[in-house]
Amino acid sequence: MKAQGCQQRRRVLLGLTALASGIASRSLWAQESRISVVTEEWPPYNYIESGVAKGFSVEIVQAILKRLNEDIQIQLFPSMRASYMLNTLPGTLFITMFRTPERETQYKWIGPLDNGAIYFYKRKDNPLQLSSLEDAKKVKVICSRHAGLVLNTLKAAGFNNLESSATDGFSVYKKLILKRCDLGISDAPLGVKYLLKQMGYPTDAVVQTAVRVIDSPLYIACSKDIPDQVIALWQKALDDMKASGAYAKIHAKYND
Repeated sequence: MKAQGCQQRRRVLLGLTALASGIASRSLWAQESRISVVTEEWPPYNYIESGVAKGFSVEIVQAILKRLNEDIQIQLFPSMRASYMLNTLPGTLFITMFRTPERETQYKWIGPLDNGAIYFYKRKDNPLQLSSLEDAKKVKVICSRHAGLVLNTLKAAGFNNLESSATDGFSVYKKLILKRCDLGISDAPLGVKYLLKQMGYPTDAVVQTAVRVIDSPLYIACSKDIPDQVIALWQKALDDMKASGAYAKIHAKYND
């Protein structure tokens, strides 16, 4: 009985030592390798307003940081620079990114933040019927942004009718409404609705077609040097937000 009691106490001590070691290692990593959170201009998920980072994903990450008692500022950069930072600088988190099969092993992931389907849009008064990518290839002009996953996907699919001078979604859908192209593609439905409102157009000025080009969830992408324990803490904070209704409250704010 005495030997058995000693073994039990030893197991408890080993467990407490492992727990303390895990907490200490996470704290030491956090002190020596400060996390940076970067993003790009992609409303309504992330954008700058009066010099302050705002947006759906920004609010979600700010809530996560508050739950973790972390004081980290979200920094917004041009898309190419933010992507470069994620790929080259240790301890970097990037919001918001499509989690695609091609990117799966490049990063660690926290999410999902939202659904990320992206469709072709047409003007409300355009009788064009679209049911496939091949149909889209037959139109005269498609407006898209000058870089990014959507443009790369369309080029890889063999599209040669792209007008890709736009630097943001505002330009894409404005050109579509002004009849400078037959189709426009840039943002997820939540983003299209936001952009139209910001430009002063009714939300039905453009119509979502049945043709989906991207269908991947939106996540926080993390550099692979960040310990799994840190990723798990962030993921749990997000999961707790969803369970408590805090996530739904923020989502509803951007879906009105």
